[in-house]
Amino acid sequence: MGPTNSKASAASAAKAQKIALRPFFNRELSWLAFNDRVLEESQDPTNLLLERLKFVAIVSSNLDEFFSIRVAGLERKIKRNPQAREEDGLKISDTLYQIREWALAQKAKQGLVLRELLTLLMEQGLYLQTQVNPLDSSYTEFALNNLPLLKIQDFKTLENLGALASGRIHVFARLKDRFSVLSWPENFDRLIRVPSVTNQVKTHYLLAEKLMAAAADHYFPNETVLEAFPFKIIRDAEVSIDPNTDPEELLTNVEEAIRTRARQPVVRLEIDAPHISDGALLLANSLKLKPRSIYRYDAPLDLKILWRLYGQEGFDHLRFPISEGKKLGSLQRVPDLVKILRGQDILLHHPYDSFETVEQLLKAAANDAKVTTIRQTLYRTHLSSPIVDALKEAAAKGKRVTVAVELRARFDEINNIQMAKDLRMAGVKVLRGFPDKKIHCKLTQILRKEEGEITSFVHVGTGNYNPNTAKLYTDLGVLTADKSIGRDAEKVFKVIESGRLPRTFESFVTAPVQLHKKLLNWIRGETKNAEAGDKNARIIAKINAIVDGKLVEALYEASKAGVKIDLIVRGACILRPGVPGLSENIRVISIVDRYLEHSRIYFFQNGKYPQVYLSSADWMPRNFHNRLEIAFPVNDGDLKKYMRETVLETYLRDNQKARQLMPDGNWIRIQPALGEAPHRAQHVFERLAHNNYKGTPLFSRYIFQTDENISMESLKGEAKNAGKILSQ
Repeated sequence: MGPTNSKASAASAAKAQKIALRPFFNRELSWLAFNDRVLEESQDPTNLLLERLKFVAIVSSNLDEFFSIRVAGLERKIKRNPQAREEDGLKISDTLYQIREWALAQKAKQGLVLRELLTLLMEQGLYLQTQVNPLDSSYTEFALNNLPLLKIQDFKTLENLGALASGRIHVFARLKDRFSVLSWPENFDRLIRVPSVTNQVKTHYLLAEKLMAAAADHYFPNETVLEAFPFKIIRDAEVSIDPNTDPEELLTNVEEAIRTRARQPVVRLEIDAPHISDGALLLANSLKLKPRSIYRYDAPLDLKILWRLYGQEGFDHLRFPISEGKKLGSLQRVPDLVKILRGQDILLHHPYDSFETVEQLLKAAANDAKVTTIRQTLYRTHLSSPIVDALKEAAAKGKRVTVAVELRARFDEINNIQMAKDLRMAGVKVLRGFPDKKIHCKLTQILRKEEGEITSFVHVGTGNYNPNTAKLYTDLGVLTADKSIGRDAEKVFKVIESGRLPRTFESFVTAPVQLHKKLLNWIRGETKNAEAGDKNARIIAKINAIVDGKLVEALYEASKAGVKIDLIVRGACILRPGVPGLSENIRVISIVDRYLEHSRIYFFQNGKYPQVYLSSADWMPRNFHNRLEIAFPVNDGDLKKYMRETVLETYLRDNQKARQLMPDGNWIRIQPALGEAPHRAQHVFERLAHNNYKGTPLFSRYIFQTDENISMESLKGEAKNAGKILSQ
């Protein structure tokens, strides 16, 4: 090796060492590592077959959103400044290169897993055929007889492709003198049912785009098709709203911004072909793409279609039953709720506790003659939700109903715009919100007039008022009649209506004004306690992501002082744990299991006065500075103890679905120690709910609804003395 190569090699090694010692992981690569963990679940033989296929589908939907949001943002940054760098010090151009390499490797692995799963499914009688022989005339005839009328766009040049829909499959056909793009109607089902090939196969599907590409000659009679292949584009999904927009014009401006999304720049071109052909390069050039934005797979595109297979009738034994959760029947009448809340707060843990409890509460409030007012924030739900129906019913019965609908919830904008219009037509007062801040908090307030006094009770949570995702995501919510929380809830709605952000609340800690600063103060408080000799200084946080540099630096200082820190982070994490002299007291784990971990919990030991907060906010700059968020305290002593000793400890003990982040950035699956029993957090929570939370403070909720003569103190005593289930 010559001297030039030696110098280059030494420089490369020095650069690699420098990168390895950086205090932050790269945010984008950390997110891709999370998607790897999702893909791992598709390989786990302890998951049922269709559950494994579901994780393959989730990997694809995750990647699409990642490219349309994160990669698109990087492309905008590098266009403004080609030398721009990420917070970890890596040049954005280098980040984009590494994203490409990682995504290609991830998709290749996904393809291998898919082939294995489809083979296993065929043995079970469910067959998805992913290849079609163009020489097989039976398929061609079938395609012509069963595919819908296609939209065929011919081009002499490919300069007019700007209107192609993002996220949908098209077929590109190259002829001698022109090019064509074949598309089908938006609601067309890509899975084409065909006669089964063997007696073993009960259900046989083909992919429409494969049929279309194989039968391309027949769409162009008397012409020669040089090549035909399926492709998909992903566009930048950013929707920009002028921060100076008048709130009254926000709905109109969001509608206009959504229309512009259809012509946003393309950030990824996916091609289903054996190689990148002349036609693929022409297609890429016409879309003004750099080579790094072209992704070729010898595998089906847009694997979100696998959700259709997941829900296929007749194969229930290959997937888990839908979680119905534990129902609290006592909340079907508002007076019962008032009676309960006079003695204790109620904690709901979804999906283990049924979300129908919240729906029943809104319905009961709508029909209770003494309820005068209902207020709610809505970020993601659907038009036919029982929540929305209850709000309309309440307005029809003359109650004052106020709803803050976030019109810019990404990819739900059209749904939310229609919902806002429907609610207004039903007599609901719909608040517009802020042009420059998203309303992300999850809050409901019900006011009830009883014996001349107004009683406020509040539901505040970590997850959306969405009955569908409530069966798939883990979230926490609290029902309370706490007067300070009631006053804070009322203040939140006044804030949204006025458009002016207050500085302080009594119990809530809110973004964008307080939360970031308060978290830093809480972390520094633990640091000071440790420096003063407190050996019990402790921080535990369960969040979806931590990508805020200032918080990470504060956690590093806490670690140096001796604070023991546990972080349960589902997704991206820029913090580098376990580095001597920097973060040796920080442990980071991630749990990926059947339900998407979505709840946010903050715990600070705070000397003799432990603090537990639940929140809608992750530890990300967007949550701290660009959204209206709420962190709310768990004030009920029994519930606070339950959150610390049961919920958080159950997560920290997981040795089945937890992975630990190492200092080098690798995630290592946690295994039971010698003699240690398997411990899977989500299974523990399922057992707790099934046994009415026996052995925990939550046990009293279930007895209370069956016997109104039992005192609250006796209930709490029985709960404390009940047998332990957590050790099972």
